[in-house]
Amino acid sequence: MIILGAGPIAIEMAQAFSRLGTKVSVIQRSGQILTKEDKDLADEVMQVLSSEGVAFYLNTSVVSVSDLGSEREVLIKTKTGQEIHLAAEQILVALGRDPNLKGLGLDQIGVVFDRKGLQVDERLRTTQKHIYGAGDVTGAFQFTHAAGYEGSIVISNAIFHLPRKADYTFMPWCTFTDPELASIGMNEKSAKEAGLEYCVWTEAFFNNDRSLAEGEKVGRIKMILDKQEKPLGVQILGPQAGELLSEWVTFLKGKVKLSTLASAVHPYPTLGEINQRVAGTFFSPKIFSDRMKKGLKFFFHLKGRACG
Repeated sequence: MIILGAGPIAIEMAQAFSRLGTKVSVIQRSGQILTKEDKDLADEVMQVLSSEGVAFYLNTSVVSVSDLGSEREVLIKTKTGQEIHLAAEQILVALGRDPNLKGLGLDQIGVVFDRKGLQVDERLRTTQKHIYGAGDVTGAFQFTHAAGYEGSIVISNAIFHLPRKADYTFMPWCTFTDPELASIGMNEKSAKEAGLEYCVWTEAFFNNDRSLAEGEKVGRIKMILDKQEKPLGVQILGPQAGELLSEWVTFLKGKVKLSTLASAVHPYPTLGEINQRVAGTFFSPKIFSDRMKKGLKFFFHLKGRACG
């Protein structure tokens, strides 16, 4: 199988079919799979799939596709001009989605849309205020849970007439590879694009006892903080990352203090401890700073004299 594209669906299917015994080749225009994710985490996913036999052709463009009867041939060209012929029984096109809007006559009633989807405002109203859009057709976050969230926004506004705006600040998503790659909020890539100052705190799964007990050593959690040391987002690459992200959904949406998470007690041994530990690594330098050490030394010196 030849897969055109390297987004979440493409990569999930690449690993699934590879594990079923199919020889899989993935063709990608850019130099990174999962382009919305940070490159370091996306590269780790690619390394796992490569070790399982998936072949990747990055920085390539498709020149032509031919049907040879019993097989299909794809001619690709690298940035250096090299042409490569690939043959497979099947081709999976995973290059994005085209909203099914052209046959509805929306242009005749003043509803504006483009190749990405409907033009909607924060209340998900189209350019005709009594017509709303929700789901993949808006061109925003193309996830089932995002469509459900947008549906609730539309019901509030259209049915109950309660003004409610869609807020995607902490929209979570997960790519269901093995290991999973889950994200919420901003990653390093989006923080850089927004011109924000940020810092990164990480914790590796090979330091988590439950992960080691289950033979899972790949991956880590990344916590992105802004210059005021407030969380911008979290990415988790590792076992059950989608489940682990749920704690961060509540944490970020509820505007919980980072100290609350750092001091929370998680049952041992669980994968969930990694959430508490990455928050703890942020506070460790503050707790064990030179100033704090001097204060403790002074305190225990006085205590020692009093007890002596």
